[in-house]
Amino acid sequence: MRAKGPTSAIAAFFLLVSATITHAEDETNTDGSGIALNGFDPVAYFESGKPVRGRPDHASKIEGITYLFASRENQIAFEKAPDRFRPAYGGWCSYGVRVGKKYATDPAAWTIIDGRLFLHLDLGTKKVWSIDRDKNIEVADRLWPQIRTISKKALDD
Repeated sequence: MRAKGPTSAIAAFFLLVSATITHAEDETNTDGSGIALNGFDPVAYFESGKPVRGRPDHASKIEGITYLFASRENQIAFEKAPDRFRPAYGGWCSYGVRVGKKYATDPAAWTIIDGRLFLHLDLGTKKVWSIDRDKNIEVADRLWPQIRTISKKALDD
């Protein structure tokens, strides 16, 4: 007869860690090669007030996800305070999260509310989301912890 004590606890721990690593990729909307925001600079949304394509020579990897920046200054600002600049809901469509889904986003469809960057599927979705913006944020904030590590494919099934 086998003991279930520490061995089972260790196995459970490693299962949890491997699941967390696997799901880390699901938390952030990337282009398939690990680059977030379709290669756009997250700091530029705040500093320039528009989407600006990042450059591979100004890249930072945070928690396994690569972010590109238009300038070294933006890269440094992000590295000092990544949570300030990372988009809400891992860069998934804000309205999609509000309805319990993960939809890709259009870098040109975005909004900054209370210092948070929200991305949208497209400009039409942004318009619909904006009609009841505060309620949509409230619901998405409540749903995000439940769906953040679930793969997009699993949510689509």
